[in-house]
Amino acid sequence: MRIPPSRRAAMAAAPPPDHGAARAPPNFRPGDIIIASLAPHLRFADHLVHRIVNRTWRRSCRLIGRAPPPFPWLMLPPPAATARGPAPAPGAPERRVFYDIPGGRSYAYPVPASYRYVASRSGWLVLAAPGPPRRLVVLNPITAARLDLSWPFGEDPVEGFHAVMTASLADPACFLAIATDRVVKYCRPVLGGGWATLRVPGFRYDTACSDLVSVGATVYLMDERRKLWRADLAAAEPKVERRDTSFVLPQQGDIRWRHYLVESLGHVLFVVSDDHHKRLALYRLNWDARLWVRAPASALGDTVLLLGRGCSAAVPASAASGRSPGTVLVVCQPWRSTVLHTGLNFSGGGGEQQPWFWTESRLGAGLDDVQLVMRKTVPQRPGMFTTGDSFWFFPAIDQSDCP
Repeated sequence: MRIPPSRRAAMAAAPPPDHGAARAPPNFRPGDIIIASLAPHLRFADHLVHRIVNRTWRRSCRLIGRAPPPFPWLMLPPPAATARGPAPAPGAPERRVFYDIPGGRSYAYPVPASYRYVASRSGWLVLAAPGPPRRLVVLNPITAARLDLSWPFGEDPVEGFHAVMTASLADPACFLAIATDRVVKYCRPVLGGGWATLRVPGFRYDTACSDLVSVGATVYLMDERRKLWRADLAAAEPKVERRDTSFVLPQQGDIRWRHYLVESLGHVLFVVSDDHHKRLALYRLNWDARLWVRAPASALGDTVLLLGRGCSAAVPASAASGRSPGTVLVVCQPWRSTVLHTGLNFSGGGGEQQPWFWTESRLGAGLDDVQLVMRKTVPQRPGMFTTGDSFWFFPAIDQSDCP
C-alpha cells in the first residue's frame, strides 16, 4: 500500500510516542483541567452548587479539603401547615431552610419531618424520632449521609434530655452523649452505637437551666443549681467527677435565668441570660478551684458567642459579617414543658407564631445591666413560622463524601 506524500510527511514530523507519560483518566474531558484548576479558589457555597459536576471536580475538592464557612448557618423552623399544605408524615423527607447569615443566602435540604433536633456538630444533626419505633438519627443534610441509632432509654419514661457530639461522625473517636435525670448515656456511633451508662446522682434535667458541652472527649454537665459534673468518655473506665460551683443570681421579680455552656479554645464558658437576652453575664470554669470566675467581654478576645440548646459555639468575629467581639447571638428556642415536647408528640400545624429567628446583644456590665436586644428575621422571608426551634448548624462535607 502506498502512503500519500502529505500523510508520509506528517508521520515523519510527529515525535515518537512517550510511553512513560501519564495518561488522562478514561472519562477525562478537555474542560476537566479547567475545573481542577479553579477548585482551590472557590468558596464552600460554590462547591455546594457545583460539586456534582463530574468526577474530576469531586476529586479536586476531595484533595483540597472544602473548608466550611467559619460562621454557621441558621436552621429555620418549618413553616406553618397552612402555608405548606398538609403536613408530611413523620419521617418523610421535608425541605428545611438553612440560612447563611453573613452570606445572605438560603439553602434547602430534605430532613425527616417532625423529628426533634437535639444537637449539631461539624456538619451533622442529631434528631429524635417522634414515635415508635423510637430511635436517634445522625444526619448530614448536605450529603444525605445518615446513621440510625437505637433509643438509649428502652421503655423508661424520659422527661427530656440534652445531647452533644464530641466530634464529626467522620472521626472514629466521636462520641454521642445523652444526659437526662441522674444518668448519662453514651456511645460511639460509627462503632455500632452500643450504649453505655454513667450514673450522675443529683443531676436533674431542666429545659433552660441545665446543659451539656464537650471539650474533646470530656463532657461537662450542669444542672439548674449550677452544680457541675464531668467525665472523660475516652478513658478505659469513665468516671463521673462532681464540683459544687453554685452561686447566687440576682433576684429580680419573676425572672428565670437561662444557662448555656460553651466551649472556646479548650475552656468551658458559662453564659447566664434572662429570657429576653437583655441581661447577660459570662463566666469561665476553674475546675480545680471549684469556681466559676466572672469574665469581662474582653476575655473572649476576637470572638462572637452563638448560643442555643445543643448548638452553642464560639466563632471568630472576623467571620461574623461586621459584628464586634463580645456580640452574643441567641437562636429562638421557645419554652416547652420538656425537650421532647409532651412525649415526642410534635404537631405540624397551628401554634403560636414567632416573627423572629435569632436575637443579637452584647456582653455588658453584668446581669443588672439592661441592654438593647435586636430581634432578627431572615431577609426576603415573611418571618412567620410555627412555634419551634431555630438551630445553629455548621455545614461540612467529609472527605468520604466525594469519591
